[in-house]
Amino acid sequence: MSPQTRGREEAVRPETAVPAGEDPEATCPYCERPFRAERLRDLHVGTRHEQATDDELRAYETAREAESEELFTYHLKVAGALGAVYALLFLLAVVGFSL
Repeated sequence: MSPQTRGREEAVRPETAVPAGEDPEATCPYCERPFRAERLRDLHVGTRHEQATDDELRAYETAREAESEELFTYHLKVAGALGAVYALLFLLAVVGFSL
């Protein structure tokens, strides 16, 4: 692994750091990495460990679907907020030019 690749891997990490004094909710059964949520552990095991069992792969698929649904909801909220801002600016422009 080149130093550039290693730097990117260290810089891009999912939110798995568990604050001091707090017990991790889940731990990877293969690499002992702590996770703040079981869903994050399931995503990790499904993408990083080829020896995952069938149950772990099912948990990965379930976590991936939940993540996809949350991301879709987030995108809808962002699109709605941008639409509202655009509509407000349009109304302000119409009122401003009509005076």
